[in-house]
Amino acid sequence: MLRAQRSVVSLVRHLMIGTAGTTALVLASSALVGCKDESQPEYWVEKLAEKQWQASAIKRLEQFYDDAYNKAGKKSDAPEVKALVDKIIAPLTQAYVEKYDELDQKSRVTLIKLICTFRDPRAEPAFKKAFEEFIKKPATSKDDSDVKWVAMAVGDLKLASMADLLIQAFGKLRASSMLGGVTYKDYLEALRQMPQKSWAEPLKTLLQADIEVPKKVDGKDDPEMIDRYRDQQLWQTGAAEILGELREESAVEPLLKALLDPQKADVAATAVVALVKIGKPAQDRALKLLASPEDPLAVFWAQKTQKATGSKDLPKDNLHIATAALVVGTIGRGEAIPAMVEALKKADKDVTRTVIARELTKIPATADSKAAFKAAFEVISSESNIPPGYNALQLLAESAAAFYDAGMIDWLLERAEKTKGEGEALKALQGAILVTALKLAKPDQLPKIKAFLDSMEAKEKGSTQFEAGLYAQAEKLLKECGERAACYLSAMEKSENQEQKNQFVAIKAGYMVAIYGNDQVRDQLIGALSGLEQAALRHVAAGIIDFLSPKGSKEAADKLDEILKKNRATGDANKIAGDNSLRQVSVRIRSRAG
Repeated sequence: MLRAQRSVVSLVRHLMIGTAGTTALVLASSALVGCKDESQPEYWVEKLAEKQWQASAIKRLEQFYDDAYNKAGKKSDAPEVKALVDKIIAPLTQAYVEKYDELDQKSRVTLIKLICTFRDPRAEPAFKKAFEEFIKKPATSKDDSDVKWVAMAVGDLKLASMADLLIQAFGKLRASSMLGGVTYKDYLEALRQMPQKSWAEPLKTLLQADIEVPKKVDGKDDPEMIDRYRDQQLWQTGAAEILGELREESAVEPLLKALLDPQKADVAATAVVALVKIGKPAQDRALKLLASPEDPLAVFWAQKTQKATGSKDLPKDNLHIATAALVVGTIGRGEAIPAMVEALKKADKDVTRTVIARELTKIPATADSKAAFKAAFEVISSESNIPPGYNALQLLAESAAAFYDAGMIDWLLERAEKTKGEGEALKALQGAILVTALKLAKPDQLPKIKAFLDSMEAKEKGSTQFEAGLYAQAEKLLKECGERAACYLSAMEKSENQEQKNQFVAIKAGYMVAIYGNDQVRDQLIGALSGLEQAALRHVAAGIIDFLSPKGSKEAADKLDEILKKNRATGDANKIAGDNSLRQVSVRIRSRAG
């Protein structure tokens, strides 16, 4: 532009030689300076109205923003950045709304992405336009990503005026499409950021749709069936999660149905967490199902199971009771123990007994719950298995550690000696009991464990090498720390105990923190979580925090949530995966406190 100005001025000067040149030249120069300058955003704002210039104008205004943002140290609230946004947000929004059909795809997406980058509620008309167009004609190409950028902006802004359109568009987003594949995570995060009570009904509608698990046709996968399944999985897991965020009591029944329908196995984990967040209303409904084989939900389970299996007869194994127990145990409120104990007494199948007994260990314990657990263990066959193939008694031997009660050691060792069985199955059970006893043992209980260990070794030389190694580690730790919770907490944090060969030292230390700890120790453990890098140790820490919060704690949950948030921000997949147990415990102790 400046070169063009110089050329024109030169031409004017040449034409005016021999005339009143000085005055004319000044006038000509002034007129040229008054022209729009393409180095200014205003020039390109005007070009938005001209079809042949739209793509260039959008790209140039994007560059203006990027330059200002980077020059300001990437601070979107810097005065110079805000001043630029003030100049361009209205015309950009207007261009998106009025020129939507006129713009080529690439320019349109670049435009809405730029508008969304501002995170400014003044862009609401553009957000509305993007949602309405997507709802009217759902895009599937990953390049048609308008709805992705708009959802993220609306979520960050928590723009309630867009809530209805946000949830409507979610019901149109297909996970099976290329667009869905690059969008669904961001879209779900937007929903999490601004859950609205008005979403309850549409979310329940999404959750209650039938799902058909893909089957092979003539030995081949059916792509259309797989796509339908993926779409439903997105909609229903998303619906379950947000209903949990809303603590929506009216969603308890649909969420329980999602758990009871065999075709919705991939929705089940999310549904359980949602029920935990809802808390007592969910527990009360699950307890009704636990107690009555004629409950409407029991009938629903039987019908859905019959349909899924293709059987002529209704199922008779009453696995809906195990599902109800799972919900009650995961919610983990102490007042549920009497009903759980009663259900355990009435259980007539080992699978049901095993699940109820296991779930009892998740609830703040009482003498009655421990007694019921022991009674169930003693009548379950050593040959019984539960899906997906775990030995029932071995599972319960491991679960007994969750009582954090060293007083169970005598009983555990007695069961190891008296439980009937033979071969590798019996050895595996005795090994599981021995490891649990070592986790729970106080210093004065080591001689009994050593005697049992020696008796096992006497029966078969070399058979207890692994357990003997654990015993030596536990013995050394107990001698060092005695009854001092702070010492055990320090042992958990030591870097050498994070190594695989010494990991049992840290695990054992964790159980002793639970046995000797209190609220203050729990908070210290939460503060030490950043030093526990292995997923196994973070799982142990989660159990301790849960155990030391029998009445729940919103304060402890807040601290955990802050840690989880920071870990998500790192993008470290291993760290995020290792936080799963902590995430569940945060939900449990928050719900329990409510």
